[in-house]
Amino acid sequence: MSQTGLLWVNSKITNPSDISPQNFKSWYEEEHIPDVFATKQIHSACRYQNIDPSANRPYLALYPVPDMKFLGSQQFLDIPVASKKYFSGPDVKCFDVAEFDTRFYEFVHSFEKEGVKSGPARLVISAALTPAPGTDDDFDAWYKQEHYRTLSECAGYVRTRRFKLKESLIEKNVPTYLALHEFDSESLPQEDLQKTAETPWAKKVMGSLAGSEVFVFRLTGEFGDVKAKI
Repeated sequence: MSQTGLLWVNSKITNPSDISPQNFKSWYEEEHIPDVFATKQIHSACRYQNIDPSANRPYLALYPVPDMKFLGSQQFLDIPVASKKYFSGPDVKCFDVAEFDTRFYEFVHSFEKEGVKSGPARLVISAALTPAPGTDDDFDAWYKQEHYRTLSECAGYVRTRRFKLKESLIEKNVPTYLALHEFDSESLPQEDLQKTAETPWAKKVMGSLAGSEVFVFRLTGEFGDVKAKI
């Protein structure tokens, strides 16, 4: 049975004199994502922008991966990284104009509120966490027995998808687990979310974390079969 997962790519332009944000967007959506789809191994993608204008890497791309073996294949490595149309020369690669924090995650579990629409929601919290040593089972139980329920009581909540880090290509000391919490609203329900962190179990888990990295992104584009589930 194939191990499903996620390709998580957080990027920023490093040479703004070589490529504008608009051309970076056009390259991503008109060339790069179609090149990824041409492998026939990834069938959907979503692009987001960090809601914090001062974020180091403002852009996020999420690709559900039906078979994680693909990310270690030559076919994956052969996805084109140049652009005659959007880069300044034929030898210029995307890595010369931008930085890509690329991570491979294996699927762990998901929860979806009953009656919500399929497909991506307008906002996603990307919460990467490392539980205290020896508490992985309790961390998982907290999600399944409490946190899903308290999140589902928040206004606009749609779903949570959870993953475990397999590999990070450039960043070191990346938190072990990733949760993507989706909300179909213009802004996050901050008061509701605060309540999810006030239970004794939540305080124990969150208060003992060995690492955390949390960002909020707004959906800017969806491509391919985005209604398909991992």
